[in-house]
Amino acid sequence: MGALSKSVRVCFEICNELYTAIGAGVLGMVVLIQHGFKSHQTIKNLTVVGLTTASLIFVFSRERERVSINKKKVIIITGCDSGLGFSLAQYAADSGFTVIAAFLNLDSKGAKEIKRLYGGYIIQIQLDVTDIKSIQSALQSMEHYFNKNPDYSLHAFVNNAGVMVFGEFEWQTPRLIQHQINVNLLGTFRVTNAFCPLIRQHKGRIITISSHCALANLPGISVYGATKAALSSWSDGLRVEMAKYGVQVTTIIPGSFVGESNIMGTQIQNVQEMHDNFTKEQHKFYSDYFKRYNIYLSYITPPKDVHKLQDKSLYECFDGALLDNPPHPVYKNEPWRYKIYHFFFKYSPVFLRDYLIEKFMQMPKYKEDNRPENNKELSCICSI
Repeated sequence: MGALSKSVRVCFEICNELYTAIGAGVLGMVVLIQHGFKSHQTIKNLTVVGLTTASLIFVFSRERERVSINKKKVIIITGCDSGLGFSLAQYAADSGFTVIAAFLNLDSKGAKEIKRLYGGYIIQIQLDVTDIKSIQSALQSMEHYFNKNPDYSLHAFVNNAGVMVFGEFEWQTPRLIQHQINVNLLGTFRVTNAFCPLIRQHKGRIITISSHCALANLPGISVYGATKAALSSWSDGLRVEMAKYGVQVTTIIPGSFVGESNIMGTQIQNVQEMHDNFTKEQHKFYSDYFKRYNIYLSYITPPKDVHKLQDKSLYECFDGALLDNPPHPVYKNEPWRYKIYHFFFKYSPVFLRDYLIEKFMQMPKYKEDNRPENNKELSCICSI
């Protein structure tokens, strides 16, 4: 009995140390080795560290199984008028999937360009995620499509449609705030909710495009960041809910390509709306700062023509979300600069984090002593 108790105790100690090593990572392993030398249990602790290291290498280095690609697997992508949706639709079609590209406007530059390049190889539908009737019409079209093609299956539904307004929170009008919430968050909820039965029937997967702003919200896009953070949180809950039905849920953080998309295509009109709705006190208070802020943003101009994004790592993330079985909860595409900044955003004290975020954004500084007493010069904002 004594020998059994001793064996149980040793097993418990090893399991406890394994748990410590895995939970604390490299630092935990170093501490265990140091403890082993001090307590003359070096061989046991080195064994624990070796097993932990081998397990971590196995978990993080093994290749996940990938599903095969063929024309009978269908992908639906929202927001294909420009930017990311426009690019992902082409990439998925070139990869061998059947693609249903949803456009806010079938007469948009993106819709016309995809029709020119792919003809009927990419099927186009109209979809406004803020309009219930538009969503129901798109759903009925898809149900009809699968009824006509019973050997085809809905492999993935990609929530990509989104809008962004750049400007400090106080400047944004209720309409601008509501528009971002209505498209990015509620629109995604509406369209996914409507398509859930179809996705569930086909045991497809739901892929939602999030943003680095969901990880660390940034000044100037706090409303946009809030919608993306909400989407990431929603995706976490949805993943667990849908798993029991055979539906896989994942999120993509695609990286920054504002200058290559049309997400700021209405920024000039948004600036004018913010300016026109300022109170007298706000005109006087913000004056020169508002002007300098938006002149700075004017250099981030949307492209004149829609074009496919050239980012190999972005498409590798998309491949993972589409093909990995099972997929990771999140796929991130980020340059090293983003990795470093976001590491410090997460682990730095608040004062240092806020300083680093200002450095990251590099926005114009507010200078209280440099404010003019009137707002006449703001009239030129229309030309930004």
